[in-house]
Amino acid sequence: MMALLPMLAAALALTLPLLLIFRRPGPLVQRREAALALHRAQLAELAREREEGRIGPAEYEGARLEIERRLLTADQLPAQPGDGSARLLLLLLLILLPLGGFVLYLPTAAPQIPSEPHTRWLAEKAAADARLDQLIALLRAHLAKVAPDSADASQGQAYLAEALSEQANTVTPEALALFRQSLANAPPGASWRALDEQRITQAGGQP
Repeated sequence: MMALLPMLAAALALTLPLLLIFRRPGPLVQRREAALALHRAQLAELAREREEGRIGPAEYEGARLEIERRLLTADQLPAQPGDGSARLLLLLLLILLPLGGFVLYLPTAAPQIPSEPHTRWLAEKAAADARLDQLIALLRAHLAKVAPDSADASQGQAYLAEALSEQANTVTPEALALFRQSLANAPPGASWRALDEQRITQAGGQP
């Protein structure tokens, strides 16, 4: 809950610059002033064209009279003071947006339902752990039935040690002992000898 208070303060701080719009004085006269500025600029451009010889005197006078007529028409446009409705709407947004975001992040507002990918990942991990537990149990049962110094036992010890290491995400003391037993009884050309040597080296022991 304490972490939500700085979030609310940050949201309010980010929206405060929008309040500067309320400092704008005077009526909204953008249409009249824009039209006057446009026609004055047209008169100035027309005068430059005449000085540069791009238009003749007759064309200049006709165009000047037309622009001056439009200038007079624009000067008669009434000012359009704002009625305050837009500012009221903006003020409401400035208040409601931060509060709305704050409410959405309340602990009780968020649904306590894990996402579907996370749920699927948990189910797959639980199934993999169950298969690994079953494999370890089968290997232990197999080793209990075979001669401890046989090649069959050596292979079973290597696979059991690897399964235990995978389960713990590290070579445990029991797994290291099994790797050593497996290497001691493994035939010279056994495919699991390389696994035994690699895991013993990784654990910091000597083969």
